[in-house]
Amino acid sequence: MTIDNAALIKKMRGGDRNAETELVENNMGLVYSAVKRFTSRGYEFEDLVQIGAIGLIKAVKKFDPSFGTQFSTYAVPMIIGEIKRFMRDDGAVKISRALKETAMKGRRCEEMLRKRLNREPTIREIADECGISAENLLEAFEAAAPPESLYEKIYDNGGRDISLVDTIAGADMEEDVINRVLVNEIMSALTEREKKILILRYFRGKTQAETAKEFGVSQVQISRIEKKAMEKLRSSLP
Repeated sequence: MTIDNAALIKKMRGGDRNAETELVENNMGLVYSAVKRFTSRGYEFEDLVQIGAIGLIKAVKKFDPSFGTQFSTYAVPMIIGEIKRFMRDDGAVKISRALKETAMKGRRCEEMLRKRLNREPTIREIADECGISAENLLEAFEAAAPPESLYEKIYDNGGRDISLVDTIAGADMEEDVINRVLVNEIMSALTEREKKILILRYFRGKTQAETAKEFGVSQVQISRIEKKAMEKLRSSLP
């Protein structure tokens, strides 16, 4: 059944509290889709649903049809922002003590190598300095990385700062949001390392050799990881 958000919003603005409740209930699917992005962060799914629902309620209360966007286009960034704000305030991503210690050790080795080599060291060089495998080090670095802010500046557009939220709530509205959700759901089958390798290979035009150099591993390893990632994506497609 199609959700008539516009009609419900009109009723809500006329003082109909039931319309406000119905608008939230009918759009909880946006919350569930957004929460799927964060299921590997160490939080309970239902806890994140509750946090996401707060973002949805805020969107319901603040949305104005004069914005010129669909309600879902406006609501999704607010839902995601609420979840990320909760994670940031709650101590960011939950990771194991072992991974935290590995990441801290790696960062110390990275800083020493940076001073010694007078350049940015590769993952392989840092791993060798620490005496651990490059794969374990990369996993620890990825796990310890803080979630990006929805409002963080990502580039400058002729003197106007463009943040991540600007790219989500763009002019193409609902179709773009749906496409992003679908892509995120498919990509969620991959590890962070697999995602980064595919982005470098297929979105930034890097060769396997260039990608291997950036990760500090062999080209054969990159080829193997890339093949495995592509197989995961194929199996995720309907």
